[in-house]
Amino acid sequence: MGGGTHFGGFVDAIKSISTIGGIIEEVDVSGKKISPIVSQIQPNDVSVFFFPTISEQFVKGIIIKWGIFETNSLPTDYISYLRRSHLIWVPSRWAKTVLVSHGLDSDQIHVVREGVNPDIYHPHCRPKPSTNGVFRFFMCGKKETRKGLDELLQGFKIAFGSDATTELHLKADYFWGGREKANAKQGELARQIDDLGLSNVVTVSGALSTSDMALLYSNYDAMVFPSRAEGWGLPLIEAIACGLPVISTYYSGHTEYLSAIDGHFVKLDHHLQPISCPEFLQHWKAGGQWATTTPDEIAQKLLFMREHYCSFQQHAITASQTIRDHFSWRHAAEQAIHSLRLMGFFQWLNIFGDQPANRTQSKVASW
Repeated sequence: MGGGTHFGGFVDAIKSISTIGGIIEEVDVSGKKISPIVSQIQPNDVSVFFFPTISEQFVKGIIIKWGIFETNSLPTDYISYLRRSHLIWVPSRWAKTVLVSHGLDSDQIHVVREGVNPDIYHPHCRPKPSTNGVFRFFMCGKKETRKGLDELLQGFKIAFGSDATTELHLKADYFWGGREKANAKQGELARQIDDLGLSNVVTVSGALSTSDMALLYSNYDAMVFPSRAEGWGLPLIEAIACGLPVISTYYSGHTEYLSAIDGHFVKLDHHLQPISCPEFLQHWKAGGQWATTTPDEIAQKLLFMREHYCSFQQHAITASQTIRDHFSWRHAAEQAIHSLRLMGFFQWLNIFGDQPANRTQSKVASW
């Protein structure tokens, strides 16, 4: 999920482009000695770093950094890491605004969106409306404060109690920190559901392929996404591409694509609140703000979605088309190539004639 999916989808898309794909080298250095790889990089190479690493300080040539974050206040060491580059790519205009507010040069920051695979995530496999009378909401996100699961469970109880005709399904089993932490988190979620007396909340677990995830989305009636902040919000854009009507907060990275489908999804009202979550601050030490919605607001919008579902089904098809037409991984790759051209990094490339014998090799690195 998240950064790993972005890296894979982006690299696959850019490597599929004729001529350009032939000069891309994908480097995964996890568990390997870095020095042999670094020594092969030449001064005319372009290296793209998806994750912070000290190794970038020893790499020759053009350096590009991905800036993906969920807060509007970033630690000084992360800002310093981004400064040590010729170009910074961010997935949203919101993220660019955050970096400019930290003193980074606007001209050095280009928006290169993340994306979705429209060949996998599409509405064509959605079944006909259920005949058993059960309406199923879905949420996909880690069991952490940032995802808003606490407010969601409380809001769902306010709206529906234990009404057997409405269910909430949660896929919240993806965690950092190994099996022990995952088990603890899953136990915490199960106890929370039990304490609220919610017999109509179902947890979904297990590793799924991308195609299986698309089928999973397609078998729900609507997506609810009360996340306080996102770098991009991968499950949300995948659900929209699959044709699900969605309820979502409107703040941070996911505004990049939600702005393109304004009027075709249900917005959760929110207020900005200082970040105090120890789990989040352990990584993003500077704190900042994120968007918090209330259980009452979530309850109102859940009821509104169910009551006006026929209308939102039509909105969802329009939204799906917009996302698949303008936010694919192929579009992300083309934005990246346009960015490289603007900076003069592809001046050697003549796509209309023979390639120079000694052409530049561009490396895309995940460190």
